[in-house]
Amino acid sequence: MKYKMGRSTHQDVQQSINEAIGELKHPKLILFFSSVRNFDAYTIGIKEKFPNCLVIGSTTFASFCKEGISKEGILVLGIEEGIECYGDVLEEVDQYPIKYVPRIEACVESIGTSTNTMCLTFTTGLISCEELVLSTLNSVLNSRQIPIFGGTAGDEGKAEKTLVSYNGKVYEKACIFVILKNLGGKIHFYQENIYKPTAHHFIATKVDVRNRIVYEYDGKPAAPQVAQALGTDLQHLPSYLDSYPMGRMIGNDMYITANKEVVEQKGMAYHARVYKNSQMVLLEPDNYKNVIKQTMERIHQDVPKPSLALVVHCLARSLLFESQGYLDQFAREMGQTLGNYVGFAGYGEQLDHQHFNQTMIIAVFE
Repeated sequence: MKYKMGRSTHQDVQQSINEAIGELKHPKLILFFSSVRNFDAYTIGIKEKFPNCLVIGSTTFASFCKEGISKEGILVLGIEEGIECYGDVLEEVDQYPIKYVPRIEACVESIGTSTNTMCLTFTTGLISCEELVLSTLNSVLNSRQIPIFGGTAGDEGKAEKTLVSYNGKVYEKACIFVILKNLGGKIHFYQENIYKPTAHHFIATKVDVRNRIVYEYDGKPAAPQVAQALGTDLQHLPSYLDSYPMGRMIGNDMYITANKEVVEQKGMAYHARVYKNSQMVLLEPDNYKNVIKQTMERIHQDVPKPSLALVVHCLARSLLFESQGYLDQFAREMGQTLGNYVGFAGYGEQLDHQHFNQTMIIAVFE
């Protein structure tokens, strides 16, 4: 795979773009990440530089690469050789993304065989649309066995506004998707949880799926049961929510579901859907440095010399690492195993059929 990466924190947008794109000549695909503040200008400026290239972007809390993290300016990856790619946009994702299925079908037909192929997605956040996006994409991708890998756009952590872009146009309610084939080998996927199960298990028996609320676990009000499991009361429960998420069990797999707030009727609101009869487990913090070390060891064993890697890192994890002075070190340490990689931090992660939170996912290209 032939590609170039660059980043810049220059205050002038045009100079920042020029620094970040460096010696990029004829890219097939450009990915870029930036804060919300200059995202529109970056979107237009990069597309003007490369009018014949597929250009996609997402806002982020922080951009990641082997040189560390950055909250200012822009991080750019331009891939020139070693891939095939076709992309488009799902619009109205909070209501009717199914209207845009023909766009997915067209991209899948263009890519041909689905060997060593993934669907990369950037989805706008704060509108509870991720599950609708996944079901829409998978209505086409399932039969071709093309896995989904992506994330929800981020912002400064204020939960005010997130954006994605496609070929020079910015969207507030959309999913950008790219059917991406690695011509140089396989694509390996990894999912890392830094929270571990406790002994407290629940069955969701009364739920509002669309609004991501569980009103009852095991036939009883949800919030009091969670509070009791944590050894606290309803008044003090909110102070535990960031550190003790829930895990949604599907067979032997666990997907972290982040707490949002306690709602009326003593229900619990979440940042991902919980379905009726879902098996849930209360989670607690694990030793995250040990977990990260194990993940990197596994990747190194599977792919000793990666060609490239893409990382989606949850905003909540980023805030945790930042509060402990570890975020930049974390980004640099990952580069020791992954080599060249780019990543961003947002409000959720998506892998195959599942949307979840407080997790890191990695796609490693041979």
